[in-house]
Amino acid sequence: MQLISKTKSVVSAIKFNLKVQSLPDRIYLRQVMLPEMASTKPANVLLAGTRRYTRRYPQCFDQTVTTVWTIDFDPSAARFGNAARHRVGDMCSVDEVFHDIRFDIIHINGILGFGVDTPESIRRMIEACHRAIQPDGYIMLGWDADRTPDPTLNPDITSRFVHTAFAGLPPRHTVTGLDGYDHVFDWFRRTD
Repeated sequence: MQLISKTKSVVSAIKFNLKVQSLPDRIYLRQVMLPEMASTKPANVLLAGTRRYTRRYPQCFDQTVTTVWTIDFDPSAARFGNAARHRVGDMCSVDEVFHDIRFDIIHINGILGFGVDTPESIRRMIEACHRAIQPDGYIMLGWDADRTPDPTLNPDITSRFVHTAFAGLPPRHTVTGLDGYDHVFDWFRRTD
């Protein structure tokens, strides 16, 4: 019985992974956003949140030019991170987790409303990202309109970052995501 249960669990995980990868926001992320990020040849990139469907994201970058780091608060998700460049930690203290690294880009997708939920935790995450990013570095916030208030209206964000285009990408890109709700990608540049 345990073998049957484990097999069902693995099959369910694979089906979920395929479903998520087929969503319009994930297709845009893989086919447009990550290649555009890679084309700018950043030195250090942080991809926040690791799951089975994100494990190939670091491969979008030229590893001879860009060091891609990953982070997730869940130790069991480490196997989907970027091997030796993965850290288990909280985005609300990302500057402490990566105390010796300053990022050119911090890519945060699917964390707002899914772990960083309260105004206080959003403020802490944004402050930590501001400290962890290079001057004129960028953060990308991917969020679901049904779970999170618009980040462009959050003074904790707008006092530290300006909403702007990144490379060939617009400041905001919206797609219909899971269950018909909008998934929004917003780019912000650090200001001082």
